[in-house]
Amino acid sequence: MFGSDMKLRSGIKILAEIEGSGDPVEDNDRCDAVLKFYRNQGEPLRMRTALTEAVPYVKEGPEGLLIAWEGPAMTDSHIVLERNFTVSRRTDVLPGIYYTLLGMRAGGFRHVAIPPHLYAHSMHECHGIDRESVIKLECFVTARR
Repeated sequence: MFGSDMKLRSGIKILAEIEGSGDPVEDNDRCDAVLKFYRNQGEPLRMRTALTEAVPYVKEGPEGLLIAWEGPAMTDSHIVLERNFTVSRRTDVLPGIYYTLLGMRAGGFRHVAIPPHLYAHSMHECHGIDRESVIKLECFVTARR
């Protein structure tokens, strides 16, 4: 479904959407999601992120074998992978991401334009963007938990 006139709460504009299936994501639900960030004109909004999860390995410790975890390598990307992500305004979830995820279903997709007050005002220093930037986000919910 494409709906350039459709808006989510707080003025987030839906540019494209695929509904998905199952129950919609609600406040305090957990989900797995892939988030792709873009500047308003479509250029990827690159940031430091991990595109993999920690990997377990076995090492020798003072008391015998131990399971240890190798942290994921950080990379410069516009893609953020969220696993078992809590969709809540009481955590560090920015409002633009929170309101985009609400109502999505597993296997669903939303491409949205996020107004500055829901993303850029908070993130302008760490992303090197103007405080008044509109950010575009492609959001894929791969699982709802």
